[in-house]
Amino acid sequence: MSASLLRNLSLLLPLLAVAGAALARHHRGDLRPRVAGAVLATLLAWTGVVLVEAATGWWSFAPGPTTVLGLPFETGLGWALAWGALPALAGGRPVLWWLALAWADLLLVPRMAPLVELGPHWLVGEGLLLVAVAAPALALGHATVHRRRLGLRVALQGVVFTGLVGGVAPTLALAHDGLGWADVVDHPLPVRVALLVAAVLVGVPTLAAVAELWRVGGGTPFPWDPPERLVTTGPYAYLHNPMQVGAVLLLLLLAAAAASPTLALGVVVAVVFSEAVAERHERMVLGARWPGHAAYRAAVRGWLPRRRPYAADPATLWVSQSCGLCRSTGDAVRLLAPRGVALRPAEEAPVTLTRMRFSIVGEPAGPVAGGGAGVEERGVAALGRALERVSLPWAWLGWLVRLPLVDRGVQAVADACGLGPRDLGPALRTVAP
Repeated sequence: MSASLLRNLSLLLPLLAVAGAALARHHRGDLRPRVAGAVLATLLAWTGVVLVEAATGWWSFAPGPTTVLGLPFETGLGWALAWGALPALAGGRPVLWWLALAWADLLLVPRMAPLVELGPHWLVGEGLLLVAVAAPALALGHATVHRRRLGLRVALQGVVFTGLVGGVAPTLALAHDGLGWADVVDHPLPVRVALLVAAVLVGVPTLAAVAELWRVGGGTPFPWDPPERLVTTGPYAYLHNPMQVGAVLLLLLLAAAAASPTLALGVVVAVVFSEAVAERHERMVLGARWPGHAAYRAAVRGWLPRRRPYAADPATLWVSQSCGLCRSTGDAVRLLAPRGVALRPAEEAPVTLTRMRFSIVGEPAGPVAGGGAGVEERGVAALGRALERVSLPWAWLGWLVRLPLVDRGVQAVADACGLGPRDLGPALRTVAP
């Protein structure tokens, strides 16, 4: 068969299989819950296949009009549908799907000449794809369909959108302008340092917003896999679309660093999409889901952050008064005057506390919840929460210390410096637990 025929068949056959699985689910009446998993898994698989092919060159494909970073679009999408949408729609155990896909891959790829020319290390590439791309895609699809393993879903969604927005899209834009990633960093050391600092300043609230949807809202950034509660804390207390603002600013940094007109155009497209599509979706869907959303949106802008946070729900910071270092920390926080935060002695808490605790009593999960989600943090994370209620610069520091994994490292350092758990003991408590 010719390369063009193989290219079309590599998309047509998986597409027919996906259509058949979708039709079967439609007749059963359970297609809708599987769509989000199918879309996300396909995006992850396509992004992974494209980036691995572009980075390794373990395969070479016959040139064609639809080639994307060395991989025909039809072949890449067919691969992604087979690894992503098909298992998510058809159902079944991911392990069995992985074994079947591995067998099919090893059987078919060597027989796809003249579309594919295998390099000497193509088996290594197949192993990498099956472990680093197929397995996560299957896991993401299965977890999204069954609404399980929220942390895994959030992490893999982060991989998807980082790969698309921070990998595939900029690479294509740079290539269109005759540039490469080397042009992004080809600057004097002071300029590189300034670009890195700017990227960190923008990246921290973006990552913190994703973590807020996960830890507080009980959901993900993907519109079809949304939070269960209205989130108005963390970066959302300053901007109502912090992730979109962060992505736009990071693309703008890339465009400026590489002097890429195409990337600059991408920034404009991202802003237009945010205003024309995402903004409308948020007002219609989230406004209908949570009555408290209207008051929140009236107080928080989309592109210009507030100087002081939106704080609809009062918070309490419990700090021990019998520990000198703890009391000094509480006094420092009091001087900063965090908005809507009452500082109270941990010895008077209704339950036994061993660390500083920050609490907000929120609304229950579900579409009838009118207010924000509840928050419960301990130790350094509680201090970070209090800083978020002060002002934007202090909030940035609070977001940094509460980032996943960073929070554990900072807490370990704080414990080593004397801010570890305290046993108040019955004699120090004035309210029985």
